[in-house]
Amino acid sequence: MKRLISILAALSLCLCLAVPAAAADAGSAGLKFKPDGTFKIIQVSDTQEFFFSSTITQEFLCDLARREKPDLFVLTGDNIRAADAKQYSPFFAKLFVRASVDNLMRAFDRIHREFGIPVTMVYGNHDNECGPDIVTRAEQFAMYKKHRSFIGYYIEEADKGTEDDQGQHYGTHNIIIKNSAGTAPAFNLWMFDSGAWDPRGGYSCVQQPQIDWFEATNAALNLPSLAFQHIIVRDVLNLVPGNTLPPGTQGEIRKSPGPSRYNEGQYAALCGAGNVLAVFSGHDHTNTFVLRRPGTDTDIVNSPGTGFGSYGDVDLRGVRVITLKESDLHTYETDTLHYMTYYGAGGLRQSRLEMYQARSTSATFLDWLSFAPLLWLLGLFRIPNL
Repeated sequence: MKRLISILAALSLCLCLAVPAAAADAGSAGLKFKPDGTFKIIQVSDTQEFFFSSTITQEFLCDLARREKPDLFVLTGDNIRAADAKQYSPFFAKLFVRASVDNLMRAFDRIHREFGIPVTMVYGNHDNECGPDIVTRAEQFAMYKKHRSFIGYYIEEADKGTEDDQGQHYGTHNIIIKNSAGTAPAFNLWMFDSGAWDPRGGYSCVQQPQIDWFEATNAALNLPSLAFQHIIVRDVLNLVPGNTLPPGTQGEIRKSPGPSRYNEGQYAALCGAGNVLAVFSGHDHTNTFVLRRPGTDTDIVNSPGTGFGSYGDVDLRGVRVITLKESDLHTYETDTLHYMTYYGAGGLRQSRLEMYQARSTSATFLDWLSFAPLLWLLGLFRIPNL
């Protein structure tokens, strides 16, 4: 089996080399509100796939682009499951990490080609888990940068001085959205690398150098904003005692939130800024709540896992949709879209979801042999042109 995967990886490398590089430079994303005064973001979290990107995930993302017409996709970490590469030699391990990134990003390249919708991302705790001796966060970021759909960029001072057991945090940045006329900045998006594993134990978190960069940059921009990262802020534990959501809270909680054991003060800084409406995270897969905070405080939002490469409940796998309105930049609307409700429960769709749920590592192969042909005959399946 390892030999077969190694051969497939070599073939994948050939395909990777054929992908043209066209990444955006800092400040050139060109995002702006639509003529109707809206801007829509789709948050995709915890795809956690290794080497192959599941057909069902590719199809879902393409359908979302076609139907929902977002202006931006944001990947909030654990985009790939790099730990699986550890069982191979360093050469093939690096190859598999690259193939995993490229196979995921080809879906977004197709979306960008057909609809002009870009994507940016932050890292999670599993993205670089093969170890920095095989692939550093900087090297993996370069793999994203060569894709034409990717608009993330590197800011040296944003992550300088950070450190956890996978090395320096990397890829913290911000993206400005202009008004619908395209004449002036109107809104800002913060992308934080919340790290991986703290050497003292447990998960990492956004660290002081990143907070210092945020405060200085935010003071200069002075724009209403949203923040995105993988690991939820530790302050959430004060708001969900006993894993019980406050009355009237949108969403649900099915497991204990998994923040860092340590708190460097990020959430206090976001709240203190007075213009960060919410911080969105993934990481916990089966929690989908929106903790609304009064006054100028920052909402804490947790979003469901999207991919089938790790644990999750079949009825909750999906994405979060966030809508901004130019007429009121100090509010936002958000909801989740799940595979189950998006395609309708029952029949072949339901069985297909349950097959992916139960057999994540072999589901793509089984899909091509079983459900995909049947769904194609019924006109319910289109092979992604990736």
